[in-house]
Amino acid sequence: MAKPVQLGTHDILIDAPRELVFQMMTAFDAGPMPGDTNESSKVISRDDDSQIVEFKSRVGFITYTSVEKVTLDAPQRITFNHLSGPLNYACDEFILDDRDGQTLLTHHGEIIWSRIPFFGWFGTVLYTRPMFNRVAARHMELIKTAAEARAARSHVFRRKPKAPPSGQA
Repeated sequence: MAKPVQLGTHDILIDAPRELVFQMMTAFDAGPMPGDTNESSKVISRDDDSQIVEFKSRVGFITYTSVEKVTLDAPQRITFNHLSGPLNYACDEFILDDRDGQTLLTHHGEIIWSRIPFFGWFGTVLYTRPMFNRVAARHMELIKTAAEARAARSHVFRRKPKAPPSGQA
């Protein structure tokens, strides 16, 4: 089998509580996030802290379907292990770090596109990794926008009030 290729690490600071971001990211049967017309998900089965989820992601003119085992470690981590789909192997995770009422969302992982050692690595480096990184970055921007909008109107997940600039009361 080809050696896994590391994905880029993506970080984004979200002005919303970690519990709200986690809840939104794991609502797989709730339909796409506002503004997201390229992705959908459907839970196939649930078992304690893990789920088997079918994802459809549209990239350009192609829709990719994959089945992933999603392990939930609320509210700090969501891990995805590829079971079937266009990749031979993928393991990636989102880490949600509480930053004084905001959420630092970090994504990283590794993938293999093909089992053929050199060809698989080369194709992954040239095509699959850049595409995967673009999709992850776009998805994180959508999460940020949707979570901040929901936090602004939430009565359950209230944002911490911002301190006034020093010298003002």
